[in-house]
Amino acid sequence: MSTSVYSRYRAAFAQALAGALGVPAADIDSQVKPTVDPTHGDLSFATFALAKAQKKAPPAIAASLAQSLQVPGLEVKAVGPYVNARFLPLPFVQEVIDSVRLAGIAYGSDAEEGKGKTVVIDYSSPNIAKPIGFHHIRTTFLGHCIANLYRALGWRVEGVNYLGDWGKQFGLVAVGFQEFGKEELREDMAHLVQVYVQANNRAKEDPAFDEKAREFFRRMEASEPEALKLWNQFRETSIKIAKKPGVKESQGAIIVDMPYAENEPPVLLKKNDGSTLYATRDLAAAEDRHARFNFDKSLYVVAQDQALHFRQVFRTLTEMGQPWADKCIHVPFGRIHGMSTRKGQVVELDQVLDESKERVLKLVEANIASGNLVTDDPDGLAEQIGLGAIVFGDLKHNRASDYNFDWDEVTSPEGHTGPYLQYAHARSASVLRKGGGVPASYEPALLTLPEEQALVRELMRLPDTVRAAAEQYEPSLVARLLLDVAAAYSRYYTAGNKEREKRILVEDNDALRAARLALTDATRITLAAGLTLLGIPTPENM
Repeated sequence: MSTSVYSRYRAAFAQALAGALGVPAADIDSQVKPTVDPTHGDLSFATFALAKAQKKAPPAIAASLAQSLQVPGLEVKAVGPYVNARFLPLPFVQEVIDSVRLAGIAYGSDAEEGKGKTVVIDYSSPNIAKPIGFHHIRTTFLGHCIANLYRALGWRVEGVNYLGDWGKQFGLVAVGFQEFGKEELREDMAHLVQVYVQANNRAKEDPAFDEKAREFFRRMEASEPEALKLWNQFRETSIKIAKKPGVKESQGAIIVDMPYAENEPPVLLKKNDGSTLYATRDLAAAEDRHARFNFDKSLYVVAQDQALHFRQVFRTLTEMGQPWADKCIHVPFGRIHGMSTRKGQVVELDQVLDESKERVLKLVEANIASGNLVTDDPDGLAEQIGLGAIVFGDLKHNRASDYNFDWDEVTSPEGHTGPYLQYAHARSASVLRKGGGVPASYEPALLTLPEEQALVRELMRLPDTVRAAAEQYEPSLVARLLLDVAAAYSRYYTAGNKEREKRILVEDNDALRAARLALTDATRITLAAGLTLLGIPTPENM
């Protein structure tokens, strides 16, 4: 597993502290944190916990520790009760810029971290009989981004759209049973899962077999009696969870027989009219997914409203004795308020995307008319920016929070918006073009401006942020980092408008110009890598 520049320095600082204190590095690691005030350094270790054992005041302990530490690449100082460490400009600046430019669009990724692991992600899952509604964007955008994060970390990702018990999937079970099934095991759910796995694999390799499954489903849709009879037989088998924890009848319905909290509704498998429920299908689907993918994690990116449902489904799997039940994880999210379009109150996703493009296109055309933008494809550019506006407008929010949708806010080229980030990327690309392209070599020692040092520190954060975002299933961490990167680059760029010697494309110093172009290139790559993880286009001209 590769280690980020930040992680390497942090580990070296923790190791040095542990050596000075005579304790294992693992005991110190969690106590090394980013400094609250960047003017005091980059890393900090508090000495309060040592005061009782050493019978000294924390500032005295910090001063003694700081004096005894020598860590390559770090300047260590005591600040009151804290031992702080600052990254020295060299080799830190070069390490960050070179790591970004070497990785390219894969910056922030680590193909080795999740190697050999599989995550199944259930997201989106719209009703295929109706247009996709705007309320599906949170599960769709969040699920897609989480899938990107795990792929970036080397996991095998299997995305799932759950469409219930009606579709080609059932056709696979039916024709699979004809091919691989054993009649005496027709009512054995485990056998049916094995049949489905075999049939699914066969269909991937044999188009004729896949077509047979589709044909069986067409027979079901045509209400052919024999097809529906077989569907009902297998459907009944799939809801017979007679093994531990067992089922029982209650008021004509079939429920899972396990302890319930006071006022907790039971897990219904079949209503008194004979129809099944989501719990029935989710239990069967979980078994199917584990049989097919042997997952290390199975994520359900579904609204917070369904928290009780998933707690009960996962508890039922545990009561059934499934050792992988704790690998099933609900990833909840909040609601969107205030959404409407000019086309009415029934909000469909395609209406939202179309309206976003229309709004952005007006801004694009105005910039073309004023001479601030030159593009051969204003319509295509508006589509990229309009999509970025909607995607980022959602992903910048903490997923567990509700938020209010505001058209003027999400499509604005300024503020915490997708268009603002896309513009930052396009601006950096434009600077590189004006500067003659990406420099082959540069002198990192020339990047001494405070604005340059601050920008490098923001670029450094992406790899660790990607890991944290994947661990917490929280794309907003990446979104907020990109805003920090864009803001730092904007301060750097505009500093040159005020002071000529701070210009990126400085005219009288080729070496300095090359160094600043290298930093700009690293900025462009970091923004492109992060936006791509979020599922946002990266236009190079805006």
